[in-house]
Amino acid sequence: MRNAIVLISAAVLAGAMVVGGLWAWQSAAELTLGWDVARPDLILWAVRSAAVAMAAAAQVILLAVVGGRLYGRGAFDTALCATAVMVFAIASVGAVACGLAGR
Repeated sequence: MRNAIVLISAAVLAGAMVVGGLWAWQSAAELTLGWDVARPDLILWAVRSAAVAMAAAAQVILLAVVGGRLYGRGAFDTALCATAVMVFAIASVGAVACGLAGR
């Protein structure tokens, strides 16, 4: 029972993160319109980089928690998870860098 609760909650969380990331990417221009910043183009890319980081984090949750519990983890799954973690890290650093440069 506990395993099913963990799987379902992780899948719902990952799905919500994907939807949130796609929404943030799509509406990044509307989100940043009212902000008083020096470089609005960099702030736009900061929001989009954060959206990519959110989608990559959702992939890590799906691969590590859901896929790992359902099918077991192999070398290929571990490599995919490590790649998604690297994408998350690079996108997060890019979001912070663009956000700081745009202020």
